Amino acid sequence: MTEIELKNAFEARRPALDALGRWVTKTIMDSLEEHLGSKEAVSKFLQIPPTPRVKKTDSFLEKTLHRKPKKDPLSEITDQVGIRFVVLLLEDIKIIGNIVQDGPWIAQKDRDFQQERLEKVDYFAYQSDHYVIRTKYEMKFDGIVIPPGLPCEIQIRTILQHAYAEMAHSSSYKPPVKLPEEDQKHINRSLARGSALIETTDDVFGEIQKKLRDYNKDVSSLLDYSSEIYKDITGESANSKTQLGEIIADEYRGLLKEVTKEKLKAWAEKRPWLKQSLLKERAESVFFRDSVVILLGFLVTENETSIPRRWPVDSACLENFYNMLGISTNELF
Repeated sequence: MTEIELKNAFEARRPALDALGRWVTKTIMDSLEEHLGSKEAVSKFLQIPPTPRVKKTDSFLEKTLHRKPKKDPLSEITDQVGIRFVVLLLEDIKIIGNIVQDGPWIAQKDRDFQQERLEKVDYFAYQSDHYVIRTKYEMKFDGIVIPPGLPCEIQIRTILQHAYAEMAHSSSYKPPVKLPEEDQKHINRSLARGSALIETTDDVFGEIQKKLRDYNKDVSSLLDYSSEIYKDITGESANSKTQLGEIIADEYRGLLKEVTKEKLKAWAEKRPWLKQSLLKERAESVFFRDSVVILLGFLVTENETSIPRRWPVDSACLENFYNMLGISTNELF
């Protein structure tokens, strides 16, 4: 195939590549939302919104000149369309990787940076997980036909790996002329040092996250159970993973050591009037739509005079809560 023929063939498939990239992105984002529970959780999880990019025609043609074998560039060059997912932690890479491997396509792991770290213990360079996926059969997305076997490359990396890759490979940081060998060695050495620091920092972030997760495990479990109790009482859902709930629970973390699921359940069962009270109040305030009200209710009945002293948000919420529970607020607020 001549270069002109290859150019025409690639440009003819650009709409299909664009549709493929958007379909793959949507499929992964939908699975990620299902895994994490909400669109808001996905937006926090991803450090940069993923955007599929179809390779520029000249870039594709240039690659056919220096990449071998090239008997069938339209099949062998796998990054004709690419998507990059940027996350915070190394462990987050696995979450998206599992989604990619279980997706409705043929997936192959093209590069595994964790394996490279094990095999090349003294090697520090550009790192990210790469997958190449191909469509299993002809399909349509947004009215555009996507042929079978069309390739798409998926990169998954942490925000620090992404920063390194941009620094090391962006043309903005490359000199317009070839550097003297000694200067190039210094630059390469500096990049290697930077990569080593990034790898270390990624590991440290993971350790911090694990400690925080272990620290918050018991409180999170109580908030989750409070949400179940709230649902049983009212028939309505209450979010157990809100910033408001976390702030309140964290303020009374010391008191929560004595709280158990059994105690929470018994507290709720003794108050059948909670259903009507919560249903009435939840229509007026987001505070009463949060699962933390169940946990807080138990704490208030056990520590009604001390809770207001450390109340971390608007005191009107707590005063209304005391009134709902039928507890006098005289001299407490």
